[in-house]
Amino acid sequence: MAGSSAAVSRPARGPRRGPLIVTIASGTVLNPLNSSLIAVALIQLAEDFELSFASVSWMISLFYLTSAVAQPVSGRLGDVLGPRRLFLAGLALVGLAGAAAPLAPNFATLLAIRAVQALGSSAIYPSGMAIIRRVVVDGRARALAVVSVFSSVVAAVGPSLGGYLVAWQGWEATFLASLPLVAVAMVLGVLVLPADPPSTAASSLSRIDLPGIVLFSTTLVGALLFLLSLEAEPAWWALALGAAGAALFLRVEARVAEPFIDLRALRSTPGLPGIYLQYALVNLVFYAVFFGVPSFLQVAKGLAGDEAGLVMLAVAGSGVVTTPLAARLIERFGVRPVLIIGAAFLTAGALGLLLITAELSNGATAALLAVIGVSVGFTNLGLQTALYDTVPADDVGAAAGLFQTSRYLGTILSASLLGVLFGDEIDTASLHRLAWFLAAVSALVLVLDLRAPGGRPAGSPP
Repeated sequence: MAGSSAAVSRPARGPRRGPLIVTIASGTVLNPLNSSLIAVALIQLAEDFELSFASVSWMISLFYLTSAVAQPVSGRLGDVLGPRRLFLAGLALVGLAGAAAPLAPNFATLLAIRAVQALGSSAIYPSGMAIIRRVVVDGRARALAVVSVFSSVVAAVGPSLGGYLVAWQGWEATFLASLPLVAVAMVLGVLVLPADPPSTAASSLSRIDLPGIVLFSTTLVGALLFLLSLEAEPAWWALALGAAGAALFLRVEARVAEPFIDLRALRSTPGLPGIYLQYALVNLVFYAVFFGVPSFLQVAKGLAGDEAGLVMLAVAGSGVVTTPLAARLIERFGVRPVLIIGAAFLTAGALGLLLITAELSNGATAALLAVIGVSVGFTNLGLQTALYDTVPADDVGAAAGLFQTSRYLGTILSASLLGVLFGDEIDTASLHRLAWFLAAVSALVLVLDLRAPGGRPAGSPP
């Protein structure tokens, strides 16, 4: 293992470094792109397939649900089969899904294609992060910052781009939009990404803990379906399914020589669960704002969709600007100060929501929302760097997958939270109830960072 690992661990220097990062970034943006483009196409999908909005909203829920399960599974497969192979395979799946979606004869087929799209994009991120972890030795925070900026920009412009595409060629264009990017990333990937260590399919597949993957997926699907049901009628059967899957998963993984998720390693690396927890909480706050505030702007303030989108650009825009600054601070002072700064801005931004009312000007509203955007640049990059500083190189793919699962858990929790707090009426009072809850969550993140040992990533082992 050591010899083969060395084959892919050469530092990227000179002209190879830039193309390598651009290649990985061009692939990893496919997940945020495809998760945001579809949001503006739901109304047209409902009309074309003669379905309710609740039914077509499964285009979003299914994508998050599939991604949450597939990210750690893909990461583990990348650790075993090779990250380059998984990166290129993920690109191929996204391309096939994008080409096939406009031909779907019915909504059920389109949902299946959407799941394939999520599977493909889920293979790309953990594989790309594993390559960066193994190949980039110096300036890793800056490399991660570039990838983060790419994803932030795409997430910011996704809804606006989706609106233009739908107006131009209908919902089909939101799927076809991925194809040029897939083609570019595929060509770059073949030319730039370092070769995986040689391995035989039989020897590699024998190392994959299939029972562990199945039980983990059962646990996560049950838990996430229960969370998705909280907005209406709680699905207690899903909670029971998740609990049973978790009990069996813990029992099976404790006996496997090479488990899907090494619980012993988690216990011996106490910082890792803390990093996952913080990432879930940060994304709970961010997506509650990202999904909830636009609804408030349109319903309570009476803004048009494009006006609300412009106000919300303050969140993504400030995050893009602060990410490079966070990278420099990490390289100079370490991760912990950056995470503390990010959590402080997150708390301040959540409290700032209490100042937003239906009468507040759009400019002042955008300025208050920008405070939360500033926190995103610090917390996202800080937690990514903490993860890769904590996890051994050979396990970074699976760890990166679980990291993204934490993100989707936070996202789904935010949707459930909005359903409970906003209820049937979206007004200033409901926004302020949301603000108090998010401020409490943000304060918890700040406390976790302040209590972390000095000079080390938040939650890392002493």
